[in-house]
Amino acid sequence: MNQQLLVLGLNILIIAGLIAVYGLATGYNNLVGVAASLGVLGGVFIVYSRIPRDPAVSSLLNYSKMLVEGVTSAIEDLDLLDASLCIVTRGSEILAVYSKIPCPTRVDPGLGFAGGSPYLAIPVNIPVLELLEASTGELESVERALRTIMVEELSMAKEVGVSATGSIYKVYVSGLADALKEYVKYPVDPYSIIVASTLARAAMAKSLKVIEKTPTLDGLSITLGVGEVAG
Repeated sequence: MNQQLLVLGLNILIIAGLIAVYGLATGYNNLVGVAASLGVLGGVFIVYSRIPRDPAVSSLLNYSKMLVEGVTSAIEDLDLLDASLCIVTRGSEILAVYSKIPCPTRVDPGLGFAGGSPYLAIPVNIPVLELLEASTGELESVERALRTIMVEELSMAKEVGVSATGSIYKVYVSGLADALKEYVKYPVDPYSIIVASTLARAAMAKSLKVIEKTPTLDGLSITLGVGEVAG
């Protein structure tokens, strides 16, 4: 059992209950809708917290389904569909944060507010990321890390390339896995999250923002900006 996802699911259910009670008491039906979506999201996290840590590919598929089924509807009701994805790292913990303000770093797993705007922070629970060794962000080591995770360990792509200008990285992913292609069209997709999480870990970045995701003829091009780097 994954205790982190279990606690996160229970916390989201409690928040959803409070929002629902307030919405019903004040007559704000929109809040009741938000509460319902958050309730589904909390339930999804609780269910997946009870799934054993599977081999890498199976774990990734489960994680992708969880994101699409639970998170997409929640960020829609929270008006976060056009929010940017930011990866925040704290020691061994990696959070995928959706917010309309630029990359908030003082966040906790679940739903919260930063800079007056709501955010949704989701633990990135992909076991193979623990295989990565930290580097100082050199292009060669970043590309090697991405290839190790995405091509060799997760088999989610056939090839990965990287270019960089200062703190801006552009990652080219080709030969997408058939089982994961359907998730690319969603606001929350496994390729953006895995690319950003791997790059953040390899470059020892405390925060990293996905600037742009563009479909190509044979895959994806993802542009990312690295924030503060751990000392």
